Amino acid sequence: MAKFIKFRVVNTAAGQPISPAYDVLVNIDDIAKVAATGAAAIGNAKTAVISFKESAIGTPNATNPKTLTLAVNCDTVATTGVTMVDGETNTIYETITKAMTANPGGVASTAQLPKDKAATPLQMYWSGATWA
Repeated sequence: MAKFIKFRVVNTAAGQPISPAYDVLVNIDDIAKVAATGAAAIGNAKTAVISFKESAIGTPNATNPKTLTLAVNCDTVATTGVTMVDGETNTIYETITKAMTANPGGVASTAQLPKDKAATPLQMYWSGATWA
């Protein structure tokens, strides 16, 4: 099993000093919970929220974040929402849990999102990372 999950965040509309593409590494041992959130309607914002164990972060405050929220969109400028289908597997959640249990033979496992569930499926991207 890998020690880290790598999220390749792409947002070509991001202003400086944020790069249009960057990697976020998360230590798998520090993860307490993973949740996929967002309004169910087509085109609404979707996110993945990773909560960290308190032992990993100490007392949560501005310098010790307790969560990482990853935005998910279907374009590289973070404007096209994701289409999901009720009653089917949440592919955002599934992407993270598969990366957590992957055995890539290296130090990091990449959480690569698949296409969404639209009639004409669109590639999903991690479009932002916010620590809180």
